[in-house]
Amino acid sequence: MSLSIIVAVGAIVVGATISQFSDVEKSTGNTFTAGTIDIAIDGDNPWTDHYDIPDLKPGETGYINFNIQNFGENPVNVSKLLSNFQNTGGVQDYDCSSLGGKTSSEPECVAEGTTRKDDVQSKIEYDLYVEVYKNADDKIWWQEIFNPDEKKTLTQVYGGGTPVALGMIPVGGHMLVKQSYHFVYNAGNEYQGDTLSFDMTINGEQLTGADGYASVVLENKRIGEPDWDIVQDDIFGTLKYKTQGPEFVYAFTGKAPLASHNYVLAVGYNSSTDVDTQIGTGTTDVSGNITINGSFDTHSLTNAKAWLVPEENWSSGMNWSGFPGIVPKFLWETGLITYVEN
Repeated sequence: MSLSIIVAVGAIVVGATISQFSDVEKSTGNTFTAGTIDIAIDGDNPWTDHYDIPDLKPGETGYINFNIQNFGENPVNVSKLLSNFQNTGGVQDYDCSSLGGKTSSEPECVAEGTTRKDDVQSKIEYDLYVEVYKNADDKIWWQEIFNPDEKKTLTQVYGGGTPVALGMIPVGGHMLVKQSYHFVYNAGNEYQGDTLSFDMTINGEQLTGADGYASVVLENKRIGEPDWDIVQDDIFGTLKYKTQGPEFVYAFTGKAPLASHNYVLAVGYNSSTDVDTQIGTGTTDVSGNITINGSFDTHSLTNAKAWLVPEENWSSGMNWSGFPGIVPKFLWETGLITYVEN
């Protein structure tokens, strides 16, 4: 009898537990849509064009310019790679003695025993400049990646097989890419008649990487002609950020121009030239290294910039006192950023 009573009471307790008040709402028709990444070169997709620079002699320069259009539904980071360098033709084992003792400085003669060299790419100095437009004619950003004065050869730039980042193209925008190929004056007669061929690859990628973050490199630059030439050294930083979320989540690490100095990390665009929102601060160590992490309610950012600014040049916004001498003390974006608040 005692056992029966206990069981009955237990049933009442359980019944009371599962009959509590409740309400259920159901959302239907939810979807995730995969966006598109689609670029074209000079209107061609796929890109089948090729470029020829004939009869290039030492001291002369050839040019290859083209346009990259973003026909996709998302901003796209683009990079450029030259690869598969092939040398053909050229002089080989010419004997000067049969030409009456002419010297190797005369173009029709190469010293006896001289052999053709298959490395024309090491004698071509290269410069690279880009302009970004948000539509047909509205230029919003530009930078010089390699300056002629730096005398970087094709071998130095592309010999390691690493693509060169060109920047970000907004939806509906395009990027003008300007390049020059300068055949050095002292190349030598052993390069007469050589032909250099190579493959050119333009890669377009979504902003977000495998780790869920987008990234943009901040570099020290100098003002010249054209403006904003990247200084090729070990001073730079990387800003990683979430492209979507309730706040702008970021992580910055790098090496700044000024050691043991207070810096402001700022993003945005004030419809003129400047970033407009401070998102964090930090101090470099004795070697210039700095790390700044956090999140900030920036609201959505479209085609925005990111700068690392010395503290004295920020006061609720940019302070340009000392311009242009302050330019080398900053780190500047090498591509625009986009973030959607949701």
